[in-house]
Amino acid sequence: MGDSSFSNLYSHPGKYLEEHLTQVAHIAVTNWEATSVSTLGEFSKSDLTRLVKTCGLAHDLGKATNSFQGYLLSEDKEKSPKTRHSLLSAIATFFLVEDEFREATHLSEDQKKLLAFIGFLAVKRHHGNLEDVLTESFFSAKEKETLLKQIEDIDADRLSTLAENLKSSGLPSHITKESWARWIEAFSPETIKLRRKLRQLGKENNLNWYFLNNLVFSLLIDADKSEVTVGEVPRKEVEIPPSIVNEYKTTLKIEKTYLNQLREEAYQEALNQEIDLTTRFFNLDLPTGLGKTFTALAFALKLREKVKAEQGYTPRIIYSLPFLSIIEQNADQIEKVLKKSGLTVDSSLILKHHHLSDIYYQEGAKEFEPDQAKILIEGWNAEIIVTTFVQFFHSLISNRNSTLRKFHRLAGSIIILDEIQSIPFKYWLLLREVFKQLTSLLNSYIVLVTATQPLILEKGRASPLVAPQNYFPRVDRVTIRADLEESITIEELVDRLIIRDNQSYLFIMNTINAATTLYQLMKEKVKDKIAYLSTHVVPRERLERIKAIKEKKFRLAVTTQLVEAGVDIDFDVVYRDIAPLDSIIQSAGRCNRNWGTKEGLVNIIRLQDNNNRAYSSYIYDSLLLRETEKVLLKNNVLHEQELFNIVENYFYLLQNKKSSDESKDLLEAVYRLKYASSDQQLGIADFKLIEEDYPKLDVFLEINQEAQDIWNKFLEIKEIKDQWERRLALNKIKSDFYQFVVSIPINVENLPPEVSGFRYVNNNSLVDFYDSETGFKLKGGPAIW
Repeated sequence: MGDSSFSNLYSHPGKYLEEHLTQVAHIAVTNWEATSVSTLGEFSKSDLTRLVKTCGLAHDLGKATNSFQGYLLSEDKEKSPKTRHSLLSAIATFFLVEDEFREATHLSEDQKKLLAFIGFLAVKRHHGNLEDVLTESFFSAKEKETLLKQIEDIDADRLSTLAENLKSSGLPSHITKESWARWIEAFSPETIKLRRKLRQLGKENNLNWYFLNNLVFSLLIDADKSEVTVGEVPRKEVEIPPSIVNEYKTTLKIEKTYLNQLREEAYQEALNQEIDLTTRFFNLDLPTGLGKTFTALAFALKLREKVKAEQGYTPRIIYSLPFLSIIEQNADQIEKVLKKSGLTVDSSLILKHHHLSDIYYQEGAKEFEPDQAKILIEGWNAEIIVTTFVQFFHSLISNRNSTLRKFHRLAGSIIILDEIQSIPFKYWLLLREVFKQLTSLLNSYIVLVTATQPLILEKGRASPLVAPQNYFPRVDRVTIRADLEESITIEELVDRLIIRDNQSYLFIMNTINAATTLYQLMKEKVKDKIAYLSTHVVPRERLERIKAIKEKKFRLAVTTQLVEAGVDIDFDVVYRDIAPLDSIIQSAGRCNRNWGTKEGLVNIIRLQDNNNRAYSSYIYDSLLLRETEKVLLKNNVLHEQELFNIVENYFYLLQNKKSSDESKDLLEAVYRLKYASSDQQLGIADFKLIEEDYPKLDVFLEINQEAQDIWNKFLEIKEIKDQWERRLALNKIKSDFYQFVVSIPINVENLPPEVSGFRYVNNNSLVDFYDSETGFKLKGGPAIW
């Protein structure tokens, strides 16, 4: 269309409204049709294409008011009720979807109404978070009055031109001021009928509506954010042969050891598996240190290749892990494999995404601007995405706009969940049901990777990539000795310790307070340098210490549980304060990891504080501890070969004894589309993978010149007047900035001062707040610290 054909209504400065609406609809439909999903519950792919297209074409219709158009042109950008556009657009969407499906004889009237309501929800909340759908079905007289005034505030001629242009792009009916006003009048009676159906959802025990609602919402908001910032970004499908992992391995200097022989045997067994594409779950269950990363990646690439050959689409690979420290480690390994194969490794091929990711996106020779990069990263625009459990699981179960935006990327993907035992038991039932629907409705594949396979899925549902019973009995690197007859203090532990000159020692404590106390007492006992690790040490320093430990610059280390999963360090002897059995097994993975000439020893002890309370009781569930103690008191000496069967029995016991009430309540919320709760019942928003036991806040610590330079840059950015420009500038330094940030309890006695909205300790005051060895000096605060 030439400029004269446009309505002269704008969605954003310099962008015609019909241009934006048409492009958003196009991007959303393109993304949907690119998925491998052919049906979703009772609805065909064509049904959902029509729904998504109508939502895209209608989602910003409310911007046609004179008030909104004036707001776009104004200097101060001050919003008012007259400039709001989401509800006005949402009601138009409801009736336009009804028009779209009016002649659809294959759908019932209830189905059509619910499709219209899903369109309404997506548009109403496309700038916010999803709420309880029952609450959303109420339409007040005040809202009605405001909307009718907004209709009066629309130029009829410009709306007519807009409607004609959108009709030619596929909008199902011609919208006028009069028809729009009738819709507003008619909406309240419609919601009364809808509420009867919505109240039935919880009784149906059907996840289809949840997946459908999230999918439409995700497609719309991703298309909307992308169109405004980067426009359409066609996917660059890259052929990644599974053989590249093996080719990379041949370039490594791998010693001929028994452990490496086992690694290769497991790798070949997994890669030689015949893949049945009707199987949706796979598990890779191997002892720690047997090369699960390479094996999982190679299998995923083989599965990707087979899906492409037989089903005609290319799945993305989403590799998810629980902790930031191992994300960097695994992403680096994968990048090395890709680079060695000769592939052009850019952001469209592999992407790291977590809350501290660098805001940087490059495709070929093109570097995107920070605002564009942020949109591309958060939208998972890559073939391989390496991300945290928090990002993945909160994309799957959430009410938040920012996380649900990626939901449609899960469709047809191959999802590797590494260290799956990190998922809290209370969510197993919820995830079991959601995983089933993710694979059946969205056509995804899930690979569970662990050394201690939890019973998240029913036994036999996942196809094993290796026979774990062929590997666990053949590794005998570690003996676990439990001394739980009495509880001892940290002082008593240190008094009893015998540190031998020819051995290395790792002490894993349950709280920061316990780790700090032990570290101070150990310094008095031994002459050797001791590495100390906890989350009160700034991340930059923690990473440097872990690197030094790997390089054998320390033979003694005191740490909290942050080293348990995936951190590739190796000690001869480990002391572990009592913890749930799966945590103990993970700790044992840091002992004699590379199978030296001597057997490793893991000592399990029960430490108590000066109030005679076990440190373990501050952070772990009492049932998990009781069941672990039963196992260890019955078998106070355990050999690594025995662990597979013992851990399996432990998880069976938990499944039979531990309550799944929270999972059941959350599952009920999912069935009912209760995204947020205003009563005593749980809502979907209450799903939190990481529980915050105590309110915390972040503190920036100016520990060196680099930190000082970053802080000064932060202060400069805070002076930027334009909020969008300021936000972009902050995103550019975010990754470096948080290398010098620790989280502390909000109720400590020595809370640092607030500067420019952030708690800050300058270099001159550092000695008052920060110890160069043990990190933030906490005064007061909860006992867990």
